[in-house]
Amino acid sequence: AVIKNARGFQPLAGGNQRHCGQTARGGPWREQRAMADPSAVIKNAQTAADARQAMMYALVRPQTDMKEEMRMEATDTVVSAIEKFGNMKPPKYDLAAKQVKEAMDKKYAPNWCCVIGETFGADIVCEKQTLLYMFYAGNLAVLLFKNPF
Repeated sequence: AVIKNARGFQPLAGGNQRHCGQTARGGPWREQRAMADPSAVIKNAQTAADARQAMMYALVRPQTDMKEEMRMEATDTVVSAIEKFGNMKPPKYDLAAKQVKEAMDKKYAPNWCCVIGETFGADIVCEKQTLLYMFYAGNLAVLLFKNPF
C-alpha cells in the first residue's frame, strides 16, 4: 500500500521530505497546508471585521516578501483573475496568469512573471520585495515575481 501525506505526496525515504520553502523541521508553511473549516474561522474571529477578512477569499494563503500595499494589490489581482478564468471548462489558468502579469506590469513597471497551476516547480531569480507565492482554495498554486533582467 502506498501511504501519502495530507497533500497527496509520498514521503521520501529517511523522512527528509521537503516542499516549496519548507525547512527540514517542517518550516513556516506546515500550518498552512491544513484545510480550514470556514465555520471555525468565523467562530474563532475576534471581531466581525476579522471574520470578513478571513472569509474574503477562498482559503488564500500567501507567502511573500512584498510590502503590504503591493501584496494586497497582487492578491486581489490574482484572485479576480482566477475567479474570472478558473470557472471555464477547462479552466484557463494561462489567461489568468496573463491578466495578472499585464496588471502588475501596468501598475509596478514591466518584467513581472506569473505562474498559476496545480503542479509545477520553479527555481527563480527575482528582485527584492517582489515575490508572492500563494495557494488559492487549497490546491491551486500561484507564483508571482518581478524578473530583474
